[in-house]
Amino acid sequence: MSAVNAPIGRDREDSRTATTSRGSSTGSTSGRGRPRDATRDAALRTAALEVLAEVGYRALTMDAVAAQARAGKATIYRRWESKLELVIDTCTQLVQRNIPRPDNGTIEQDLGEFLSAFAEFLSGPVGKAAQALVGELPHEPELAEAFRDSFLLPQRDVLREIIDRGGERGEIRADAPVDTVVELAGAALIHRLMLTGDPLDQRFVNRLLHEALLPLLR
Repeated sequence: MSAVNAPIGRDREDSRTATTSRGSSTGSTSGRGRPRDATRDAALRTAALEVLAEVGYRALTMDAVAAQARAGKATIYRRWESKLELVIDTCTQLVQRNIPRPDNGTIEQDLGEFLSAFAEFLSGPVGKAAQALVGELPHEPELAEAFRDSFLLPQRDVLREIIDRGGERGEIRADAPVDTVVELAGAALIHRLMLTGDPLDQRFVNRLLHEALLPLLR
């Protein structure tokens, strides 16, 4: 049964509260029922991402994720107590696995590697899911806060680390607008993904790096 045919009305996750901390890499450990099978986690997160990209956050249900993953709903609830917890844990795991922390010795190489990896990351399934999520953020304050913490802030932290190391090596000028560069780097990719629909290809990454970011720093 595909996600689109699964029930999309609100189910019991809307009356439950996520009780584990946001950004958990392990999901729920409430101890209900049988011990969880960790090998299923990745498949369940993939299913959640696919359903999210297809129907959006508000229409996403644990039933739909279970159907997409060909799993029982109880299997999901042993790991995550609400759809908020499931979605945020999925975002966190994806960011941790796909956003590099390069340290190649020059700010140009590090920024280039980071931007290329982030652009590739957004060009895949996570980009479609992010588009579905962003539209819901003004209406879901708890989701908005968790999305910023799990998805946006980690990539900004990596950018800040890259620029700080460049400063320590003397590669950027003392009055460089670091905060602007950090915001511009991510915002340019997100803008292209969300609004223009143009490809996040290497040509665009190179233009962003050499025509915008490095000139502001040097």
